[in-house]
Amino acid sequence: MFIGYYTPLFSSAITPWTTLGPLALVISVSLAQEAYTDIQRHRSDNATNRHPCAVLRRADELAGHDGRIRDTTLNEGKDVMISIKSQPEKLAIAFESVQRMNMYAGDIVVVRNREMLPVDLILLASSNDGGSAYIETSSIDGETNLKLRNSPHLPVRPASTDGPIASNDSLFDGKNEDAPKTESMLHAIERIANISLLGHPDGISALLNPSNGNSEEHKSYRKHTLQKIPRFSFFSEAKKETSPTTPVSKVGDSVSYIATLSSEPPNTHVNNYSGKLTLPPASTEGKNEQIPLNAENILLRGAVLRNTDWVIGVACFTGADTKLVQNSVATPSKFSQLDMMINRTVVYVLMIMIICVLSLGGLSVYTGNKEFDTLWYVGYNKDDGEPWPYFNLESSNHISPPKWEESTPKYLQAVFMFVTMLSNFVPLSLYVSVEIVTLMMMLYIGWDLNMYHKDSDTPAIARSTIVTDLGLVEYIFSDKVSS
Repeated sequence: MFIGYYTPLFSSAITPWTTLGPLALVISVSLAQEAYTDIQRHRSDNATNRHPCAVLRRADELAGHDGRIRDTTLNEGKDVMISIKSQPEKLAIAFESVQRMNMYAGDIVVVRNREMLPVDLILLASSNDGGSAYIETSSIDGETNLKLRNSPHLPVRPASTDGPIASNDSLFDGKNEDAPKTESMLHAIERIANISLLGHPDGISALLNPSNGNSEEHKSYRKHTLQKIPRFSFFSEAKKETSPTTPVSKVGDSVSYIATLSSEPPNTHVNNYSGKLTLPPASTEGKNEQIPLNAENILLRGAVLRNTDWVIGVACFTGADTKLVQNSVATPSKFSQLDMMINRTVVYVLMIMIICVLSLGGLSVYTGNKEFDTLWYVGYNKDDGEPWPYFNLESSNHISPPKWEESTPKYLQAVFMFVTMLSNFVPLSLYVSVEIVTLMMMLYIGWDLNMYHKDSDTPAIARSTIVTDLGLVEYIFSDKVSS
């Protein structure tokens, strides 16, 4: 319409602003509605990513750093004093408040009852018997029944084994008759610090212990609070060769070995997990104990801790590597049944309009060429010097000949002209009405007192624009029974 109205390429039946105005209004309303929904989703994601979590740190790491905040909900923000073997003085461990988006694999995280797990954790300690924990995975698999998870335990060794291979304090085993059924958080922190970088910042990975007799571990791995092998075992040989190496200590050297987590690469399998936990040896000449890990030892992000006062675990997967995010897909555009019906109707209308435009364009060209000599009244004449017919009076002799058009419009020009003429076939007002009705329905849902929860002062919130489908609901199937 704009081209036809302001250029001589073809004629426009109507001005462009009479159509572009309503069209711009429709698009603006739709975009504003979708933008509001996207902003609400962005705020929700931002609140999730910035949710504070408690991570164990050495107190000296937080000293002098104004940007690092202590978690005041655990131990009233005070440091925990623990004993580290081979160190005469006690070590201060602090609880740092870290946003979820700033957590990394290897961080030792503390999660409390009814909190959502921020990352995929390997369970190391809990307040329950034997280091077990209960989680609710309704946000992952839709199941509301609680699932039991266990902390790693030393495998059963043959009776012929001479002496302990791993330190007796490496893992808490509440199943041992001589040991208490539960452990305190202080004991758990002390136990974990003795086998990790918390207590031994200069420690060496237990995989580099020469007593193991394994040459494949002659690599340096990224040191974090509890050192982890981030999928190095799954790289190609060429990738392994480019990895930097660390000198291996000799047998009998006085070094501090720390526990190392070997994990599978990130994947979408929420019910499976494969890995191993390599514990430091009981002595400098001893071998390491390796504990296989499976799905019973991992707490997935998105699950909620239930019936357990607290758990401590090492972050295995964070951010986009977590199994919850690995299984997530892009949010598809949702259309209500009314929107789909209107879209189908508009498609049919457009098809009819195209047929009419093409037919009328061809008919216009055919009629114009056939009746060209009789169309003087619309300005068609091959003789540009001929005056208007019937202007044969003496008083009209001074009137100059009009500006005649020597040819009728071509087929494409006629088609575009009929496109502008039949543009009202598209029901723009219908879209405006539907958008306004949808917006008002969303507002009415928020104003409905029957869907208002007085105790929490929470109204119903229409988060989607497909509220028009509520009128099509006939049956609701649910396994929940209201009281």
